Amino acid sequence: MRDSANPYSEMQLTFRLGCTLAAILSLAACSSSPGKPETRVALPECGWLPNCVNSQSGRGAQASEPISASTQQWQQLKAWITQQPDWEVTVNESNFMQAIVKTPTLRFRDDVQLLFLPDEQIIHVRSSSRLGLSDLGTNARRVETLRDQLMQETVQ
Repeated sequence: MRDSANPYSEMQLTFRLGCTLAAILSLAACSSSPGKPETRVALPECGWLPNCVNSQSGRGAQASEPISASTQQWQQLKAWITQQPDWEVTVNESNFMQAIVKTPTLRFRDDVQLLFLPDEQIIHVRSSSRLGLSDLGTNARRVETLRDQLMQETVQ
């Protein structure tokens, strides 16, 4: 039987439950910055959300090809990254680089990790969004931008 004295109680309850569910989903889709890899041969895997790409361990939509690069190209790419206005380099070591990238429009903070394996002459890349269930392809495009930049440096 409905409470005729308070016709808004059902609507208020529905609204509160909806807000609670939205808050839970938002918090579940947030992540913090990934840590530095414990070894120099593997980047952290992507989680279960489709807001990350990884050339080393990604599967399905999370997969990306590693970037072929010589030692000189790796150094050129690192120099290019440090000059980008929306990139904040947090770790810059000989074969590893980590940066926080702010997206152009909404200024979301994404994390990028690059691991250069000189013996294989490849750069493994992990790019992940901290917020949201999906990245709408932003991380995959970012990896392709890095690949394109490396190709431009090679041509010049």
